[in-house]
Amino acid sequence: MKLHRTLHHPDGARSFAEYEIRENNVYTTVHHDNGSSALPWFEIRDNKLYPTTHHPQGRSSFPWYEISDSAVLTSVHHPKGKDGMPWFKIV
Repeated sequence: MKLHRTLHHPDGARSFAEYEIRENNVYTTVHHDNGSSALPWFEIRDNKLYPTTHHPQGRSSFPWYEISDSAVLTSVHHPKGKDGMPWFKIV
């Protein structure tokens, strides 16, 4: 499964996926500004995405994103705060 940016993302929509979900981890793809990652940037637990130690901003014990059906929304713990509109969709 892949994560595609929506029109609600601060940087706008994108036709290519920037992130890929494998097992319970989220990795960047070649279409991400930082390129693809061999190590996961996020871990998925209870439909929430937590930054790992491999994320450029470091690990967090608080989730940055929440998954609702195929929508991925920011949580109150995201550095830019909570937004009621999905930043990503799962395809």
